Amino acid sequence: MRHDLLSVFLAGLIGAGPVLAQVPDPTRPAGILLTPEVGAGAAAPVESGVQTVILRPGGKSAAVINGQYVSVGDKLGDKRVLKITESEVVLKGESGREVIKVTPAIEKMPTRKPAAIKRRTTGTTQQ
Repeated sequence: MRHDLLSVFLAGLIGAGPVLAQVPDPTRPAGILLTPEVGAGAAAPVESGVQTVILRPGGKSAAVINGQYVSVGDKLGDKRVLKITESEVVLKGESGREVIKVTPAIEKMPTRKPAAIKRRTTGTTQQ
């Protein structure tokens, strides 16, 4: 009896493997495109947009865009990097100004400050 239950349980685990392989990765950052590679079973991320931002107070901020390290004033293709912030990189070229968001699918919103807690006194103590 016990061996039969163990066999059924193991068969269920083995059968669930291909199903679980198709579940999207919940830890993958939003906005990363996936393209299948020739001859590969899994999809690989495509480098697109801003991968990282390096902010240096009092210094020159930098970013990695499409795998290329750039800082303010550098050229990226035919465009010049104007500004780098924690949420975007601003480029300017012949076609005009372009803003690349670091996380395009995520919109940051300021938090509300909690209201001041009023203490309620229930009575007074006299000495």
